[in-house]
Amino acid sequence: MRRTTIRVAAGLAATVLAAAPAAAQHRGHAHGEHAMMPTSGLRAELIRDIEQLERKYLALADAMTGKYDWRPGGGVRSVSEVFMHVVGSNFMIPTFAGIQPQDEYRAANPQEAMAKARALEEITDEAKVKEALGHAFMHARHAVAAISDEQLDDVVKVFGQDATKRNVLTLLVAHMHEHLGQAIAYARINGVVPPWSAGES
Repeated sequence: MRRTTIRVAAGLAATVLAAAPAAAQHRGHAHGEHAMMPTSGLRAELIRDIEQLERKYLALADAMTGKYDWRPGGGVRSVSEVFMHVVGSNFMIPTFAGIQPQDEYRAANPQEAMAKARALEEITDEAKVKEALGHAFMHARHAVAAISDEQLDDVVKVFGQDATKRNVLTLLVAHMHEHLGQAIAYARINGVVPPWSAGES
């Protein structure tokens, strides 16, 4: 499997995550985190999709216990690196639309967020990976809510190209789906049945 061309993430040093207490589960959300969650329309649909993705990622993170260092070959992300790449992406991609995370997750701009991305992939402790996934998916939901329907057609720069804020939000979710497929393949190769498929014939 190839590395995605979107080399994303909003990185932290491993020591920062290690110091983040479990009680801080609600820190690191987007500015505008108190915006009302939409109940209809594109943003509501994206948030529901993110919620389903979160459940699947966390279920796989539990199911792959003891296999976080496995990788299909040299130069390819390991199990923990895939999870942490998604964590970083969930913080970085919304910065293109002007949505910055708070506290220790914050970066001044997308370039700084990308520069910090690789540090996240160095985090391999299973508990820290799962905690970071929870933070990242929470931030993604709040990022979608923070952009109003009226702002969806606003033009921003994404990797130097013009795009709308709608494009940013769909990229955010598409990227999660891309790497969920990768994580499922990793699980299957290791004889792990995705938990949501375990009861299917």
